[in-house]
Amino acid sequence: MTGAAFDQLPYERGRKWELLHGDLISVPSATPRHQLAVISLGGSLYLYFKRDPRGIVIPDSEFALGGAIRVRPDLAVVLNERWTTIDRQKTPIRVAPNIAIEILLPSESFEESLEKILTYLNAGAREVWQVSLKLQKVLIYRDTKSAIVLGTEDLLSTPLLPGWELAVGDIFAR
Repeated sequence: MTGAAFDQLPYERGRKWELLHGDLISVPSATPRHQLAVISLGGSLYLYFKRDPRGIVIPDSEFALGGAIRVRPDLAVVLNERWTTIDRQKTPIRVAPNIAIEILLPSESFEESLEKILTYLNAGAREVWQVSLKLQKVLIYRDTKSAIVLGTEDLLSTPLLPGWELAVGDIFAR
């Protein structure tokens, strides 16, 4: 399927779709645990950007990262140099987020997850954070060759957001 054809699909209440290299992928509704992790991370990033307006955090928005790619990261950090180019009244957003944050769903396969990470990075994302609720780990990808693995005793931070940090354990606290 092409991105243009995907963009014409009717909205279906309660179901979300992504398009990954032409393949239509159903994204199931998130669990309460998943959404609490989104709130924990998103809330911390939101407060950071209130103090330091160098960008914005956007939940669950569609990004067009190529002709046959439409993805919806759980959270997207978009810094000002990209944010100023975005039409805030339209979707999909036609620029890669600086940081794409994906909280793994139990039904998500390894291959699908890895393909999304590579897609974000190849489209220009500077980092991809993958949150595993099951393992209580955060993996940070800054390139396509390696990942930094953080556990509940670690602090999550990034050079893209000077002064921001979050205890990884806080993501999984509830």
